Amino acid sequence: MTFIFGHRGLPHIYRENSIVGLNKAFEYCDFIETDLRITKDNNIIFYHDSFIKGFFIQDLTLNEIELLLPDIDLNDMIFNSREQLNGNVNFEIKTDDTDKEYVETIMKKIIGMTNYKDIISSFNWESIHNYKKSFNCRYGIILDSEDDLFEAQAISNHDDQMMFMVSNNVINSRNFNLPYDRSVVWTVNDENEFKRLMELGLYGIITDIPDTMQLYKK
Repeated sequence: MTFIFGHRGLPHIYRENSIVGLNKAFEYCDFIETDLRITKDNNIIFYHDSFIKGFFIQDLTLNEIELLLPDIDLNDMIFNSREQLNGNVNFEIKTDDTDKEYVETIMKKIIGMTNYKDIISSFNWESIHNYKKSFNCRYGIILDSEDDLFEAQAISNHDDQMMFMVSNNVINSRNFNLPYDRSVVWTVNDENEFKRLMELGLYGIITDIPDTMQLYKK
């Protein structure tokens, strides 16, 4: 069975990565995919971009973020308990341009904040490799280029637990050779493409419109 992942919740209805939107998405999908970043005062927030109004999140405290985003309830974006989310979660750890010490901090903090069915993934393959033995859930690496396939295949040969979060263009490459049952494709919003991918036996498909795509689940 292929699982449907709600990309950042229900972004066409609710603010992306908002806790209310993430939980609402569980009415339509098996997992939600959400982005995590760490602040200067070592808090984890649900947020995709590395900057808020020109300021790097790593350099901002929660109080400063609240001042920059006065129209957003800060409680709707702070992650401090797994009980805030009501289903299975793919936590994407965002580390682009983040200092190594902050990367280590967010990895250590997330270890105790997951359920066993959750997935921790990142473009930062090194961090996933370094912490995978400490995770109490599944883990995966993210691929957005066909050039990543050779190294990912080598990793797959030595780690039969590793999952692969792959962009749609990568999974459609004729060189794709990763196990379908450990692959999740992102982000699929075309209904015909979604139906085609459902036939492949993938572990999951990430979409912005799980409320629509759930109609095609078998």
